[in-house]
Amino acid sequence: MTIKIENAYIFNTEKRCFEYGSVCFENQTITKRVLFPDAVIDAAGGYILPGFIDVHTHGRCGMDIMEADAKTLSELSLAYAKSGVTTVFPTIMTAPLDKLKNAIANIKKANTTADFAGIHIEGPYISAKKPGCHNIPDIRKPSKEEIFALTESILPMRTHLTIAPEEDTDDVIAEFMTRFAKCGGTVGIGHSNATYDICVKALEDGANSYTHTFNAMSAIGHREPGVAGAALATDGYAELICDGIHVCPAIIHMAYHAKTAYDDKFVLVTDSIPPAGLPNGDYEMNGIAFTLKDGKAATADDTIVGSALDMMTAVKNLVEFAEIRFEDALICATKTPAEMVGLYETRGSIAVGKRADLILCDKHMNIREVYCAGTPVYN
Repeated sequence: MTIKIENAYIFNTEKRCFEYGSVCFENQTITKRVLFPDAVIDAAGGYILPGFIDVHTHGRCGMDIMEADAKTLSELSLAYAKSGVTTVFPTIMTAPLDKLKNAIANIKKANTTADFAGIHIEGPYISAKKPGCHNIPDIRKPSKEEIFALTESILPMRTHLTIAPEEDTDDVIAEFMTRFAKCGGTVGIGHSNATYDICVKALEDGANSYTHTFNAMSAIGHREPGVAGAALATDGYAELICDGIHVCPAIIHMAYHAKTAYDDKFVLVTDSIPPAGLPNGDYEMNGIAFTLKDGKAATADDTIVGSALDMMTAVKNLVEFAEIRFEDALICATKTPAEMVGLYETRGSIAVGKRADLILCDKHMNIREVYCAGTPVYN
């Protein structure tokens, strides 16, 4: 099926601006033009954005990635699409090996709307000193056999792995990262109490990013920058949860301008949890009880569990917090995460030959329609 959307302002990622015109796509792919489209859609002066990419999320709308079967994950994929996210890395967290394998198997069997392009393994190879809401008894050092078997089970999907490099006392991760990066895998530093120097060494070994920067990592000191300092001072990508709860808006402002001073390395993530999109109340995730109230999800001891954020809200928050244009914030939810996980050749911008992942918005950037690989999924 060929579709033409006309009378629209289309985001040009290279120029970082909206340009008036039309966009065409055939089947799943953006094309230069279509002579006789099957359907012509009048955008009525609306704005067309690239579909959002979320590389760190645990669920939303009551659905938990760790617990869901393939049918529920298919429904979850549609829920992501309705929020404007067209590419997802479902994120599994610290748990026994059998539970991780089961979650991976179900993710791979799901019939997706928003594309499950990869899986983010957040733990169990993290630090018990910076567990966040992860279950400490399940945190463990990596064995060569386990980590290779786990990541191989995800193929042909991509893998993004969060690790604490200071826990790699047997050099298992260092050896793994060197080989992993050559195969298209990516590694983030997170839930870590590492020093700045250890982070630099991990980047040299193959890591390329920092997981939910400032949260569950050693803080910046003026003599020991820690993981948070390394996230700002090195060229790795930095995930940020831009809900105004996980990180103070003033720090978001500082981090954005630090990570974009020389290149685009600021990555918006939701780190959303199953109650995202649901009302205030008491919930549970991966055996952890917590309360969601006014956008904050926390355990009884006030440990933040995750966010109730959606990506469009994150983009709009970044505009406010960092005092930047919407066009610049949009890069952080499209181009930059795509580059971080090695997918920018196929998505992350509106360009000929890329997947037709599009969001049609009104002039207030409210989502009107979403297209995943050329298929309308929300109106």
